[in-house]
Amino acid sequence: MKKVFRKKTITGETGNLEKEKVAEVQVETELPDSDLKQEEKEFESFFSEVLKKLPQKTSTSVLNAYDKSKEKAEKILDKSKNQFDGIFDEFLEGVDEEKRKKCHKTVHAASLTAAIIGFSPIPFSDAFLLVPVQLTMMARLHKIFGQSWSESLGKSLSRELIVVGLGRGAVGNILKLVPAVGTVAGAAINGAVASTITESLGWVTVKMLNDGEDIFDQAMSFKGQFNTLFKTLQNSSKPSNKK
Repeated sequence: MKKVFRKKTITGETGNLEKEKVAEVQVETELPDSDLKQEEKEFESFFSEVLKKLPQKTSTSVLNAYDKSKEKAEKILDKSKNQFDGIFDEFLEGVDEEKRKKCHKTVHAASLTAAIIGFSPIPFSDAFLLVPVQLTMMARLHKIFGQSWSESLGKSLSRELIVVGLGRGAVGNILKLVPAVGTVAGAAINGAVASTITESLGWVTVKMLNDGEDIFDQAMSFKGQFNTLFKTLQNSSKPSNKK
C-alpha cells in the first residue's frame, strides 16, 4: 500500500528547502510498518462492511472502478491532509492523543471510502451512498468511546448533513450526466467533497463524544459544529485565502 498521509512539509516564509526535507523524514519515521499495516487493516475492514450495505449493482460498479478510484482518492486525501491538519488539530484540542490515534484510523478509512465512492461513475451515486459510510464510521467512533449507538437516529442525522454539505457535490453529479467530459469532471469534485464532508462529520463526532455530549440529544449543536468546521475547510481551500 502506498504511504498515504505520510509526507508533511513545513515551508516557512524563507522557503527553506532543507527544513522541508527534514520535516518529511521526521514525519515518515514516526509511522512504522506496524502502523501502516493497522491502518490498511482498518480500511479493508471498513470498506468491506460498507460494501455489504450498498445495493449489489452499486457495489459491483464501485469494485470495477476500484483501482483507479482508490489511486485518485489517496491523492485527494494526501492533499487535504497537508492542507487541513492545523484546522483539525485546533478543533480537536483536549482530545486524548491515544484515543485520537484510534479515531484517526477510523476517520481515515471512512474518508478514503467516501472518496472512492465519490469517484464512482454512477450518476447521483455519491450523495446518499455516503450514508452507510458515515453510519459505519459513527458507530465505530462510538465504540471507541464506549458509548451506545442508534442506527436509526444516526441515519436520520447523516442524511440531513449530506443535504447540507453536498452543495458543491451536486454540481459534480450534474457534470457526470454530460457525455464524454462529465464523468471525469464530476468525479473530481465529488471525490474531494465527499471525503471532506465525511472527515468533518467524523471529527465533530469525536469532539462531541470526548466532551460528553450526546449527538442525538444535541443534534442542533452537532449540525452547527459540522457546518462551522466544513465552511472553515472550504474557505481554507480557496486560493484567495492563501498568503
